[in-house]
Amino acid sequence: MRLTFRTQIIVTIILVIVGFISSLWFNKDMYYNLAWAFTGLIFFINPVYPKNITSLEQEKAKKGIRIAGMVLVFIGLTNGFGV
Repeated sequence: MRLTFRTQIIVTIILVIVGFISSLWFNKDMYYNLAWAFTGLIFFINPVYPKNITSLEQEKAKKGIRIAGMVLVFIGLTNGFGV
């Protein structure tokens, strides 16, 4: 089952909030960074975009979303989002 844009955004927001709370609770930045890395991975695997963006070509939009997902994975894994 492929997630819609809205559902995927909600899931990733929850993931980032849980990572943030875990980082504060355990006093380790690793959880927050992993949450961002997983968020990027989700968008890399399932590149979705809002339905109101119809003027863009689908393949270009998917490619851009995959690139942004990989940037999030890279930043999350290289400790770019410290708490």
